[in-house]
Amino acid sequence: MGTGCVVPLYLIKLLSTKAPADPFFCIDTTMDEQACIRLAQEGDRAAFRVIFDGHRQRVFSLAYRYLRNQADAEDVLQDTFIKAYHALSLYRPDKGLNFSAWLTKICVNASIDALRKNRGKNLQPLEPEEVANMPAPSHSSDPEISTRNKEIREHVDRALSNLPPRQRMVFTLRHYQDFSIREIAESLDSTEGSVKKHLFRAVESLKKRLRRFVTEDGYEV
Repeated sequence: MGTGCVVPLYLIKLLSTKAPADPFFCIDTTMDEQACIRLAQEGDRAAFRVIFDGHRQRVFSLAYRYLRNQADAEDVLQDTFIKAYHALSLYRPDKGLNFSAWLTKICVNASIDALRKNRGKNLQPLEPEEVANMPAPSHSSDPEISTRNKEIREHVDRALSNLPPRQRMVFTLRHYQDFSIREIAESLDSTEGSVKKHLFRAVESLKKRLRRFVTEDGYEV
């Protein structure tokens, strides 16, 4: 997992548990999240479990949409929560960053590190509805067009894999995770101007790579 820290046995067991069947599972407790965090900071294992169950799906989703590889995304999920566990005492809500944003920063950095380490692995294409800004033309029920759509999705994934890590993360957060420019800047410890620059370059690069595939059959880039 690459954190260099001793991981408690209970945390190893927790990270190996299966995710809730409901993909929209969220924290279900009479305590608010800040109360859970305070208890977890004091060493309460049950409170950390509540935090883990409440955020695991979102963390995994971000890692998978960025890395396009399930095994790598699972590694990032574990790495994120191990780092969060060891750094939990440093989290201060009064600093203006909510816990979800704080955890996202850890996941973003772990995902970028994983991408740099594992570049070249086979990608797992996203589902059709997950492809950003690729509306299907009105005649998409045509088998020929459906085949064309699949080809475009494959080219989108391939084009994304060729973006520099930071551009790819900015694009993923903006178009797959619906983050605002401000939220992306917070997640990357960057400025909004820098995020806009990375996003512009990412989109321009994707346009150049995809233009000859998507300008036919009614698509527009």
